[in-house]
Amino acid sequence: MDEENRLKMSAAMTKPVEVLPYDPAWPLRFEEVRKHLLSILSGQDVRVEHVGSTSVPDLAAKPILDIDIVLLDGANFTEVKALLEPNGYFHLGDLGIFGREAFRYQGKPQLMRHNLYVLQADADELKRHLTFRDWLRGHPQDREAYAQAKMAAARQFPHDISAYIDAKSDVILDIYKRCGLYRPQDLTELARSVLINRYDLRIEEIDCKRLQQGVYLCRAKAMQGVFCLLAWEKPGSASSETSLGQDAAESAIALPLPTASGQQLCRAPFAIFALFGSEKDALVFFSSDLWKNAA
Repeated sequence: MDEENRLKMSAAMTKPVEVLPYDPAWPLRFEEVRKHLLSILSGQDVRVEHVGSTSVPDLAAKPILDIDIVLLDGANFTEVKALLEPNGYFHLGDLGIFGREAFRYQGKPQLMRHNLYVLQADADELKRHLTFRDWLRGHPQDREAYAQAKMAAARQFPHDISAYIDAKSDVILDIYKRCGLYRPQDLTELARSVLINRYDLRIEEIDCKRLQQGVYLCRAKAMQGVFCLLAWEKPGSASSETSLGQDAAESAIALPLPTASGQQLCRAPFAIFALFGSEKDALVFFSSDLWKNAA
């Protein structure tokens, strides 16, 4: 399957956006997929994890399972891929998320819809999946806040999965901060996550440099082109509702590119971000009062 058709199939399997109340049958449906995968991977040293919202009791979710195949010490990705592809699972690459290999499938009407990923046991992305899942299982208040954010995002963006992901990201990142998945020194990792989840970019490379105390410029090479992300470190009191105001709209300075849901500035733990199509635009904006006022 060529790359264009793979991406089309990936997009087709995640739209429209539908968030449903928790279904106690979801763990049973996961077990059916797990057995199917283990039969394909017979003899491979792997385990299969149920992650994502359907893995958290009492959490509203899109009715699509998220499943991680974890490669243990004796497993090899090339061999696992060679077993999956003849059985209807097609490799899409990491889709901009380092350490997570994505697969999609055709057919399999006997199984609940699912997203499939293959990760090494020590992958940071696997740690993120498991830590977030386990935190939500044990913290009802965060679980309810996340459910409300998901349902609100689905109502606002019922036909735009990228905008849906962006709209619920503030709550996710707030929970990440509480459960230890992000720390102030993780700026490059946080910037990568923002570019993927807030701007819907498929990141190939990212490099961040310090402009001055607390301000960084990240050059990001993506499948869609090259972009520059300004990051201003700040305690988590900033609001995603921050506006650039009328003066910004009337200025000749290039304004930040909007996130998937239309925000010109986006909040994340420890930083506010603004994305530009060129380094020149980012630096001109940074040197203006617009950036100082916005930050």
